[in-house]
Amino acid sequence: MRNDEDQEKQVLRNGDFEDEQPEWSEKKFNRMVWRTRVRLLSNAVGALLLFYLLYVLYLSLSQIFFDTPERNDTFIRSVITAVELHGNGVKVEKTGLPNVEVTPLLTQKATLKLYRDIGGWQVITGEVRAEQPLFGELTYSVEDTGAYLNSDSDMQGAFILPSSIMSEQTTPPDQQRKEEGIEQLGRMDDGNVADMSFSTMTLMQPEQLLKLLEGYDLAVTGMPVYAGELKEFEVGSNIAGGKDYYVPHLTLRPLYAFEEDNRLSMWGLYFTAEDVGKMSEHTANMISDLKWLTESIQYNGVGIDKQRLAYLEKHGVQVYGATVTGPVRELEKLKEQPQFREFRLGRIEVWNWD
Repeated sequence: MRNDEDQEKQVLRNGDFEDEQPEWSEKKFNRMVWRTRVRLLSNAVGALLLFYLLYVLYLSLSQIFFDTPERNDTFIRSVITAVELHGNGVKVEKTGLPNVEVTPLLTQKATLKLYRDIGGWQVITGEVRAEQPLFGELTYSVEDTGAYLNSDSDMQGAFILPSSIMSEQTTPPDQQRKEEGIEQLGRMDDGNVADMSFSTMTLMQPEQLLKLLEGYDLAVTGMPVYAGELKEFEVGSNIAGGKDYYVPHLTLRPLYAFEEDNRLSMWGLYFTAEDVGKMSEHTANMISDLKWLTESIQYNGVGIDKQRLAYLEKHGVQVYGATVTGPVRELEKLKEQPQFREFRLGRIEVWNWD
């Protein structure tokens, strides 16, 4: 009797805890899947929207931080100074307000026109693309828009170092080379102007070179400066004929003036005979610009420029050539000077000379 009762209780207990799996309809399952997908999509859209708003805020703050007259003027001054000090008579546009762009990576970028003074005209010859990261160095590239293939229109590497720099002996002028470099002018009509570069047989003071040019109806746009290259320190160089050295150089340009906030306030186009008595102002201004550039800006070659600066502060400014512009008949007369050699003809334009 007791065994039957125990079995009955056991049966009831097992029945009470019978495990049955719930049955899911296909419709209910699909509804749950779509709800999950919508929830995930909403989260993704919300995350993207938040990221976009943060990105816009980041760009706005970057523009506010960078787009100030002080920062833009400092950047533009560094581009003008670096390009013109290391170029050959080339100038950077200075009129108007240059557009300085700030990238999402906090890099300032600008594209500026380059020009040369040909007679009385400022002729666009290319453009410079410059950029500077927030904590990086200034870099720039110069694109020449020359009219001719395989031309040396901007006369890079146009100047030969005087032989006395590399040795104690001076080499007499190579008259044949002078004639070959200037003979094109004899085939041109009088109604043209051009720019031309030439080197000098010896180093000389800038005012000495201007005095040699006093009798010519020409304007000087720049002069290559010797600052210790190859003698005090090594730089890249090219050698022609086993004795003529072409080296990267600094260029003495007409007087520039920057305000304390680095805003350009005035600049000159040419050296003329009137500058003979005030070349000390031009040379002091060049050294000041070079000092500002090497102390304020990081760029490729800043180490060499610091050595150049030390040399110039110790020895002063000496030049070994010039880039000049004016009527072709006046340029042709330069071959009469025994101090001048290695003539390089540059851009040619129709008469625009006063």
